Amino acid sequence: MTDVLTGGPFPSRRDLLRYGALGGATLLGGAALTACGGAQPGKPEQGAGKEQLRYGAPKRGGVLRHGMTGGSFSDTLDPAKGMNALDTARAGALFDNVWSPDADYRIQKWLAEEYSSNATADVWTVRLRKGVEFHNGKTLTADDLIHTIRRTLDPSIASPYAGSLAMIDPKQLRKIDDRTVRIGLTSGFVPLPEAMSTFVYVVPVDFDPHRPVGTGPFKYQSFQPGRQSVFTRFENYWRPGHPYVDELHIIDFADDTSRLNALKTGQIDIVDGVPYPLASTLSGETGIRVVKSSKAAIEAFGMRADVAPFNDNRVREAFRLIVDRPALIKSSVLGYATVANDLFAWQDPAFDRSLPQRHQDLDRAKSLLRQAGHGDGLEVRLTTSDLLSGMISGAEVFAEQAKGAGVTVHVDKVDAGTFFGSQGLNFPFAANIPSTGNILISATYTDGPGSTANSTHFHDAEYDTLFRQAIRRTDDAQRTELIHQMQRIQYERGTFIIPAYIDILDASRGVSGAEPEVGGMPYYRYGNLWLA
Repeated sequence: MTDVLTGGPFPSRRDLLRYGALGGATLLGGAALTACGGAQPGKPEQGAGKEQLRYGAPKRGGVLRHGMTGGSFSDTLDPAKGMNALDTARAGALFDNVWSPDADYRIQKWLAEEYSSNATADVWTVRLRKGVEFHNGKTLTADDLIHTIRRTLDPSIASPYAGSLAMIDPKQLRKIDDRTVRIGLTSGFVPLPEAMSTFVYVVPVDFDPHRPVGTGPFKYQSFQPGRQSVFTRFENYWRPGHPYVDELHIIDFADDTSRLNALKTGQIDIVDGVPYPLASTLSGETGIRVVKSSKAAIEAFGMRADVAPFNDNRVREAFRLIVDRPALIKSSVLGYATVANDLFAWQDPAFDRSLPQRHQDLDRAKSLLRQAGHGDGLEVRLTTSDLLSGMISGAEVFAEQAKGAGVTVHVDKVDAGTFFGSQGLNFPFAANIPSTGNILISATYTDGPGSTANSTHFHDAEYDTLFRQAIRRTDDAQRTELIHQMQRIQYERGTFIIPAYIDILDASRGVSGAEPEVGGMPYYRYGNLWLA
């Protein structure tokens, strides 16, 4: 029986959108626009930002302009192939997913009306919503979902997202009736809905990427790779009353400074991922609102467990004790973060919150390094890149703090091409941005058995056994206990230093309908936004 982990990268939602590198998903991974059509709004932002109080009820009409960076002439409208931020933004406007995360990153039914699995979670039954239309008037059927899954897995398509569906056996896809599909897996996989909530945009059986037709909130009108895309409201969208705006324009900018200037002067309406050093330039700007999604990304350093000195867990523990987490947050991300405890997926209900918070302990770190044979000092290289605001400065702060434990850290700054190139999984010590998905999905690509995106080369027989048990365990309490055991292993002998959960800042002028969310993407839920 094939392992469910074929090693396909499962990037986090925000990261892919901001840094657009599915070749780069081997280390980082991103934020695909699974629900740009928008999940139902979550809890309102506290304080002065409450949408309904400030702007009133939703309004229809107008043109929404989103300024982004990262496009190129190789941009695509094919949701199975898109790799940069603008590709995935367009996909979220045009298409829908079967499941989608809400503002609290709880997986909700989207195109699925009902779903269930058998007792071993290796057979799933999905019933699609009734009366959902594609932009050309065709009704969504089971054939379209089957075609979408097979197309994503088709080697000739070469989808970078095939790995997220690798647990599905295409020979075990069965149409039960016009709206019902039975999905057979190679083995049990409880988090299938989450795996399909990020990259599996449903397309019709006759899909043409040059004239794309989806079920999303907006219809294709025009596309200029590397420059601009124009979409119009789909009047028969299955969510009554959505979307609100008449048109959506996604505009490519060369850099963040030009984007923010365009927002200030009213040339565009929304920008995503405002760099922290530039956020202050928005303060005092009349009519501009900044939405902060707390703890929406992860800052981390990965240590390769199969090469010296990090093949000795005493060294890995020492490096975790070197970090003064509050000081690193203050210096590297200007305070826009929350102290973390070397574990990802804080938002998962199964997250183990009983583990003691780590604090800087240089005496203990030096003792561990002496035990590991590095009493005369240790010298290492830390590879990083300008991929996330604060990523380089975080590495530099760590290097300065390491001096207190007698460790010399040389910070190697490389460009994105090098960081995500052929050596991307081979840096002994490197900055990292783990998945912001829930625990089992994050483990699927980060450190679980069989993952080719395991940049730290972490292999632990006990951890792997627990993971394989957890993904098959349908009882929530039993699965949570297995996950807690996995996290204790990560905490005690894992390969990540995770000092901070980072905030994401998005800004807009005269736009309402966006709320802070765990996924850090309020302004990508285009179907929820209106012009105030």
